[in-house]
Amino acid sequence: MKGKLRLLSVLLATVIVAVSLPLAGCSGGEKELNMYVAYGNPEIVAQEFEKATGIKVNFLPMSSGEVLTRLKAEKANPQTDIWFGGGSDAFLDATNEGLLHAYKAPNATNVDPVFKDADGYWTAVSIVVVGLVASDTRLNNKGLELPKTWADLTAAGFYNEISSPDPNISGTAYTAISGILQILGEEQGWQFLDSLFANIEFLEKSGSAPPSKALQGEYCIGIAPDPHITAIDNPGAPVSVVFPEDGVLAWPSPVAIVNGAKNLENAKTFVNWTLSDEGQKVLMQASPRVPVTNVETIAGVPTLADLNMAGYDYLYWGAERSRILAEFNTRYPQYQ
Repeated sequence: MKGKLRLLSVLLATVIVAVSLPLAGCSGGEKELNMYVAYGNPEIVAQEFEKATGIKVNFLPMSSGEVLTRLKAEKANPQTDIWFGGGSDAFLDATNEGLLHAYKAPNATNVDPVFKDADGYWTAVSIVVVGLVASDTRLNNKGLELPKTWADLTAAGFYNEISSPDPNISGTAYTAISGILQILGEEQGWQFLDSLFANIEFLEKSGSAPPSKALQGEYCIGIAPDPHITAIDNPGAPVSVVFPEDGVLAWPSPVAIVNGAKNLENAKTFVNWTLSDEGQKVLMQASPRVPVTNVETIAGVPTLADLNMAGYDYLYWGAERSRILAEFNTRYPQYQ
């Protein structure tokens, strides 16, 4: 019996030590930074930041939901300094939970107030925009014009020719739906959505599927996050990118310092660097999203000034998510 108890004690001690371990490669040095990442190609960002500052970054990629779960579990003893990238709704939850450290970076003055927390708990480093990827070949074969607006998608010719993600699991689709409700008002907006979804036979399980299927010529149109990236990644492909003229919808992808960060000054340096001209250019190299400052963009990436932004109220619609999805699922039972 005593032997079993000793074995149990050893096993428990091993689990406790494993749970408390910091990110791989972290030695707690003065020139280090630990980071949870939900952003494309973080190795590029880490490498260029170290070149610029001498601060080594230890990062662990995961989804926004996973980051939020970890931060809640580690609240008493944070294992990271920075949360970089992901959905703004998760950052809002983290702010409300007291998981983030307020910091107004000097370079954050270059960011529009709509894309940052007023108290400095998080600041967007880039913008995820919703648009359309169109198959030029399929449009020509069907004798259809390239749509320029959301309204164009309700035309009879686009019956079963539009691919959309499922708003129950896709931020892109939910933003498109709630954004249309914002642009038109809810009563008129739902009537419009009735016409739009009459042209959509099936909902995809991810935001990446619709642009991919448009690229392959399976559909005329794919509703997509950052549609310009499809064109950048497939030079010469017969696709067109559309940012709807009747309102471009977008949400911020933020960076934040974790409350209780062990490398606080290094974390502040990172946040300020991501918002510098140098940092914004590096972020576009890693993931060619629309930048939050007026820095010159790389080829194929639009600037905020290029887009007719609808002023999407992600705070309001984030709070209304459950209600809107309940109405969507009731209104369109064919997708259940």
